[in-house]
Amino acid sequence: MLNRRQFLLGASGAVALASLPLVFNGQSQQWLVSAFSKGQKGNGQQHFAGAFDQNGQLINAVPLPARGHGSAAHPTKPGHAIMFARRPGTFLLEVDFSSGAITQHITASQGHHFFGHGVFSQDGKQLFSIENNFEQGRGEVVVRDSNNYQIIDRYDCGGVGPHECRLMPDGNTLVIANGGIKTHPNWPRKKLNVDTMSPALTYLDLSSGQVIDEFKLDNYQLSIRHLDVSAQGKVVAGLQYQGPKSDNVPLAISHHGQAQLSFLKADDVVWRSLNQYTASVCIDNEQQQVAISCPRGDLITLWDLNSDQFIRTIKMRDVAGLSLANQQVIATNGKGQVLNVRDSQRQFTHLNDIRWDNHLTTIQS
Repeated sequence: MLNRRQFLLGASGAVALASLPLVFNGQSQQWLVSAFSKGQKGNGQQHFAGAFDQNGQLINAVPLPARGHGSAAHPTKPGHAIMFARRPGTFLLEVDFSSGAITQHITASQGHHFFGHGVFSQDGKQLFSIENNFEQGRGEVVVRDSNNYQIIDRYDCGGVGPHECRLMPDGNTLVIANGGIKTHPNWPRKKLNVDTMSPALTYLDLSSGQVIDEFKLDNYQLSIRHLDVSAQGKVVAGLQYQGPKSDNVPLAISHHGQAQLSFLKADDVVWRSLNQYTASVCIDNEQQQVAISCPRGDLITLWDLNSDQFIRTIKMRDVAGLSLANQQVIATNGKGQVLNVRDSQRQFTHLNDIRWDNHLTTIQS
């Protein structure tokens, strides 16, 4: 096991901080994966993909060519996950966190970049990556063979600026959060169509590659960004508002077969406290609750999965990543902290000079 100093000096290669998987509350061990950064922002900043256990102890850290975003657990390879580049990045890596090795390094096709999210098929044979065809100005679901991540097919995602996607319980339908925002790598973080954006929640049939349903909001500046799906197929999505700073708007929706999207239920005080921005969404099927992180409000919000009713908030500065691991919702933030949401007094801090990035994924060790 390397100490903190050895980690800080080891940026040129994989950094092993533990060699054996642990057991958490008598259950098989699961690790949590997130991108993170360390060092001062700018040219001196370094970017990694890291895996840690539920005590907040780092297992391995693997250097990235640039900032990462979301990740996807490989369903048939324990210890493996895909790390996606942050928009408008072009790398996709398969990482074996058991050894700290990068086993595949894929670059996006000419005229495409990744949006930072994707998901495997249930059998693990295919990866569905969300990509921007910026030359044609449209979003795509790119179907890749998980043996070598070469492209099998491309599907129109039914909208502009797709972001996160999830596989529905039937294993054959992909639900996609289309943010509605047009971007181009020549202007890396600039939103090019705020006045005409058109966000939508779409459902795509993976057998045909066709969009089978599309749902929009009346307020076209509520960008649909991140989502999760319950065991029963209920979709909950978080929103990011692109309108005037003075507006107070609801920032989360649900959908479960209805003819239209429904806003989650909270009063104006709650919505205003979120500062027009949500990050990750995580459904706890056992507790029948939804956790939504709100980094600009320094809050985790909890909601009733069945009624869509607001329950309470938990304070956590710059919180973003959320994932369910061994029936516990775990949160991370830009301060290097790891929180068990159900036991919110139990907060771990390690390697204070690192910053966990926006998203968190659970993998089998």
